[in-house]
Amino acid sequence: MKRILLAIALVILHGCQLSPEIKKAVDDVIEVKKDTSRTCAFDDPKRCAQDTPFYNRYLLSQEDQKNRLYLLEQGELSLLARLNLIRAAQQSIDIQTFIWVNDEAGNLVLRELLAAAKRGVRVRIIIDQLFSMGSSWFLAELAVLHENIEVQLFNPTFQQSHTSPFDFFSAMACCMARLNKRMHNKTFIVDGRYGITGGRNYQSRYYDWDASFNYRDRDVLAIGKVVTQMVSSFEDFWSSIYVVPLEHLNDVSQRILNDQETMSDWDLPQDPKQTQLLSKAQNAELIEDVFISGEIAVEKAEYFSDTPDKPFKRQQVEADELLTERIRDLISNAEHHILMQTPYLVFSPRARRVFDKLRKAKPDLLFEVSTNSLAATDAFYVYAISYKHKRFYLQRLNMHIYEYQDQPLTWKKQFSQTVADEVTKFGMHSKSFVIDNRISMIGSHNFDPRSDTLNTESGLIVESTVFAERLSAIIREDMQEGNSWVVAAKQQIPVLSCVSHVFATISRALPTLDIWPFRYSTSYVLRPGKRSVPPDHPDFYDNYDPIGNFPNVNLSSKQIQTIIISAFAGFAEPVM
Repeated sequence: MKRILLAIALVILHGCQLSPEIKKAVDDVIEVKKDTSRTCAFDDPKRCAQDTPFYNRYLLSQEDQKNRLYLLEQGELSLLARLNLIRAAQQSIDIQTFIWVNDEAGNLVLRELLAAAKRGVRVRIIIDQLFSMGSSWFLAELAVLHENIEVQLFNPTFQQSHTSPFDFFSAMACCMARLNKRMHNKTFIVDGRYGITGGRNYQSRYYDWDASFNYRDRDVLAIGKVVTQMVSSFEDFWSSIYVVPLEHLNDVSQRILNDQETMSDWDLPQDPKQTQLLSKAQNAELIEDVFISGEIAVEKAEYFSDTPDKPFKRQQVEADELLTERIRDLISNAEHHILMQTPYLVFSPRARRVFDKLRKAKPDLLFEVSTNSLAATDAFYVYAISYKHKRFYLQRLNMHIYEYQDQPLTWKKQFSQTVADEVTKFGMHSKSFVIDNRISMIGSHNFDPRSDTLNTESGLIVESTVFAERLSAIIREDMQEGNSWVVAAKQQIPVLSCVSHVFATISRALPTLDIWPFRYSTSYVLRPGKRSVPPDHPDFYDNYDPIGNFPNVNLSSKQIQTIIISAFAGFAEPVM
C-alpha cells in the first residue's frame, strides 16, 4: 500500500512540472513584459545610492577585521535599518524569508526594492512558498515587475505559487512528507557588506505596525567578514533545486501568458507612518544616533545556516552542517548558566535527553527560559504541547520559566507607538540564547522538533562577553515582573501530591495520551511590597501568589482546546 501511495504521489508531482515548451514561452513573454526603465545613469557606479553611516563602520571592519553588530529589538527600528540600507544599496540586495505578506510593511519594502532596482541594483528574493503573498495574480506581477528583480519560491506545493485550501489538503493526503519541509531562514544582505538575520519576516506585525497584535522579536545587523558567510548561504539556496522562479510555476506562468497580472500603482502616495519612516531612513544623523551608538565590535562571529537539502536528505547531511547539532554542542558544554528565549517551549525528545544529561552532570547550572504565555502566543496548539511537559522542565531539569504577558508593563519601551496602543496584544517571537555569559545566538531556530528536522534554519553565533551581557540584559527585562509571569510548582499537599505525582508521571510519559487532569505547576505573580526571587528560592511561596494556569485568557474555548490538545495530541509533537 505504501508503494502504491508513493507511486501516486510521484505521478502527481511529475504531472505538475512545467513543460520545456511552456517555460520557453513564458521566458520569451517575460523578456518583453519586464520593465527596463532606469532612474539612474548606467555609468554611475554607485547607482545614485544615498550615503549611510553604516558605510564608515564597514570600512573600519575591513581595517581592524572586527565585526560590527547591532541588536535590532524594536520592530519599527528594524524596519528603519532595512529601509536605510536599501536606499544605500549600490550593487545588490538579497533577501531570504519564511513569510512575506503584502500588507503595509511588506508593501513598503517591495516599493523600496523596486526603486532600488530602477536605480540599477540587482534584487533577489527567496520566499518559502507555503506562506507566500497569497495571490498568483500578484506574484505574476512581481515576476514581470523589473528586469533587476528576481523572485524564487522554496519547495512549491504542486509547482504552484499559491496553495489553496483544496491543494493544501490534497498535499496532506498524498505528499505530507514533502509539504512539511520548509525554509525558515531569514537573511537580508546589501552589497555583500551588511547583513541582517534573526526572527523577523515581512509582515506588519513584525514591525509594530499591527493595531491588534505585534511580535516581540529580535534581529541583529552585522557588518564585516561574517557577512560573507551569509552571502555564501544565500547563493547555496538561490542555486538549489528546491527553489523555483516565479515564472516557472504553473499558476504564475498561466497568469503571465494570459495577461492576468495585477496592476499595482507603485507610485501611490504612502500613508503618514510610511512617509515618516522613509524620512527617517534618509536622515544620516538620526541613523547615527539610533544605531551606531549601540555598536558592539567582536572578533568571533559565525553565521550558521542549514543547507537547502537538510529537510529532504537529513540522513545524508553531515552533522557539522546542521545548525541543530551546533546548538546541541554549545549547550552540552555549558558550565554555569543557560539563558534562553523562544516562542515555543517544545523541545524534541533528543533535546530533552541532552538537557537531562547536562542537568545530571551540572546540578548547580542555572537554566532560565523566557517564552510565551497562553495569553501571548499565536499558536496555542504548540503551547499545549509545552503544557504537557511542564513538570519535566520544572522538576527534572530545574528550569526557571518566565512566560511573557500579552500586555507587558514596559510595552511602550519595547514597541513603537506609531500604531500600537493600550489595547494591542503582544507575543514573543525572539529566538536567542546566552551560554555562560560568553556565547550567544540570535536566529530563526525555535529549539523545537520542527526546527531540528523539518525546517532549514539560520543564526548568528557570537563569542563575546560584551555582546552576551547586552543580550542577557534585554532578555531579563522581558522576564521581569510585570512583563512575564513566573511558572513554578504548586505548593504540594502531603500524600495527595505523592499520589498525583505517580499518576501524572505515568500519564505524561504516554506518547499520545495525557489524561491526568491535575497539573504540577501554575503561574505566579509577585505580591505587593515583596522582593523578586527565583522559583527555587526559600522565600518564593511567601513572596508570590498563584494566579492559575492561563492568566489573562478569557476565552474558555481556547483553554479547553489547549487542555484537550495537551491530553490527546502528543502524536503531533514532532511537527509542532
